[in-house]
Amino acid sequence: MKKLLLFPFAGCMLALSCHRPNNNNNTTTVTETQVINDFVAKVVLPQYQALQDKATALNNAVNTFNTTPNGANLSAARTAWRETRACWENCEGFLIGPVEDDNYDPNMDTWPVDYLQLDSFIANSSSFSVGTVAALSQSLRGFHPLEYILWGKDGNVAVEDISSRQHQYMVALAQDVLNNCTALNLSWVASGGNFQVQFLTAGTGSTRYTTKKDALLALAAGMAEICGEVGEGKMLEPFQLMDSTKTESPFSHNSMTDFTNNIKGAQNVYLCTVNGANGSSLSNLVSQKNLSLDNKIKTQFAAAIAALGNVTVSFESALYTQRTQLQTAMTAITNLEETLDGDLKTFIITYVKD
Repeated sequence: MKKLLLFPFAGCMLALSCHRPNNNNNTTTVTETQVINDFVAKVVLPQYQALQDKATALNNAVNTFNTTPNGANLSAARTAWRETRACWENCEGFLIGPVEDDNYDPNMDTWPVDYLQLDSFIANSSSFSVGTVAALSQSLRGFHPLEYILWGKDGNVAVEDISSRQHQYMVALAQDVLNNCTALNLSWVASGGNFQVQFLTAGTGSTRYTTKKDALLALAAGMAEICGEVGEGKMLEPFQLMDSTKTESPFSHNSMTDFTNNIKGAQNVYLCTVNGANGSSLSNLVSQKNLSLDNKIKTQFAAAIAALGNVTVSFESALYTQRTQLQTAMTAITNLEETLDGDLKTFIITYVKD
């Protein structure tokens, strides 16, 4: 089962940076309101729309493969799965609001998958409708059962080995993923659930974030939690057990990409930048008062991403052949998590007054 690690607030007051507050000589002062507004406009809304778009493409690709099962269409469905997955893993950098409140995260991304359980369900189910799939336990829904069908237990399933029952299940799984991505996107937009208003009115009427400090602490917590989940959950448990069956995306061997996109997603939150679009960021806010801390956080993000990139084989193989590289990456991610959960939260508590 997917673990979302929670980090106690108590530790966040440990140590304000010992450096004097610095100015970064910016001529434009960034305000807390601008950071909050641009987080919504530049990070959340575009990313959730992109996630829905990618899930639509995945659903189309799976249906095409179902109708015309050949090697090219299987490859296209796998590519669409990876692309949707990349977008989703970026979005895990801000597991805030409906994504947790309404269980979109575990409904789409519970792991590790027990392929024996999947095989039993496929063999014995009397229905593979979308409604049936939506009512299943979370371990039988989402990305990873679909991954299992598209790649197979050993990662190299042939077109002719995918059964008619697997085809039916695959189609329902892809539609269920799309339904969840669509509902998640709708939960934030003004024409839907409008959760964005809870952020945009932080300190001025929001019932969720009664102060701007609360909203910014939620961003810091979201970044710290995904770093903790990657470094102390997704990577550490399989590493300690030396068990490749406990990994996140074992059939497609996409786990290292998952981890990297998680950290990049958190980095997007800190820098307020997605696909070249930039906004007023937490980085800007921090640098106005403590340039040293801002540089530390940016350096640690870069170090964590670089360390993940130094693993040159799949995570499932690296558990046995590149353990030193994995340990270096986990250490870099843990260092980043500690800074976000400690120094960054302390900065927000100290300097954000409304």
